[in-house]
Amino acid sequence: MEGRTDIGGFFGLELPEYGNFPQWHPGRSVAVNSGRRALEHILRRLGDVRRVHVPLYTCPAALEPMERLRVPAVFYRLDERLELEKLPELEEGEYLLYANYFGIKEKYVDLLASRYGGRLIVDNALALYSPPRSGACALYSPRKFSGLPDGGIAVMGAGDPLPEPEERDESLPDAAFLLEWLEHGPEGASAACGRNEERLRNAPLRRMSRLTERLIGGIDYERARLRRMENFRFLHERLGPLNRLSVDLDSVSGPFCYPFWTAFPELRNALIDERILVPLLWPEVLERAPADSLEWKLALHLLPLPVDQRCGPQDMERMARAVEAFYS
Repeated sequence: MEGRTDIGGFFGLELPEYGNFPQWHPGRSVAVNSGRRALEHILRRLGDVRRVHVPLYTCPAALEPMERLRVPAVFYRLDERLELEKLPELEEGEYLLYANYFGIKEKYVDLLASRYGGRLIVDNALALYSPPRSGACALYSPRKFSGLPDGGIAVMGAGDPLPEPEERDESLPDAAFLLEWLEHGPEGASAACGRNEERLRNAPLRRMSRLTERLIGGIDYERARLRRMENFRFLHERLGPLNRLSVDLDSVSGPFCYPFWTAFPELRNALIDERILVPLLWPEVLERAPADSLEWKLALHLLPLPVDQRCGPQDMERMARAVEAFYS
């Protein structure tokens, strides 16, 4: 009988249902299995893509859809504000991919959207709370912001509604790293996490798994956003004078991290010694960017200090003191 619900039986995983995951453009957005597949879905739907202008300073996952679809990618350079060194004149079939770096470039995304409209694709993988701009396409990667095995969101700026992929992904076999992380910490879950990353690299475009959809519903995203903003403001107040990157607080959405641009790359190891995990973002940039170029320096010197919702005031204080102690 349709709509019937079984009563009784074994208990399954119990999660709350907050229902405040950011909802962007109902009818024009589709939940897929990863951020890179979200970009692939957008490029396939656009259909007339001859080439894409992409930042030299970017995650390699952003390049994979172009390689997969055999769409030429043309690298562009950034300035010290993480903005385009020169705005390109796009020809027919050309698109501009811009990363909303760390969720701190809201005003600049507005500027690009007003100039390029439907020729703009915004990579919001590190800017989950940034709304899509009218006419522009956008992609999201919610697993960068919370404990999820996979998942991505594709948003079309105009045209017909974005169709869902026919097949649905299944993330259960490789999602055990989330429980291993909870039980044994990040070190104990690293191998399982690596296997999951490999799965995402090789997985074809599919709809988001049911497991990921359910996990997303059990996360209080508004509370997470407020905590991230609170942590970000704390670090900026303490470390802003030492930060070589100019940050406009009015241009920050729910941030991915506090991007701290230092002249001393050895600060990373000093923080790791204090058990403050600061990864090297996008080490592949060091291989493709000219030595001593701005992008090369960003890859090596820009430290993504954590501000996520698991961190509280004591964590921010300890991190700020560790950075200040290094500089003193």
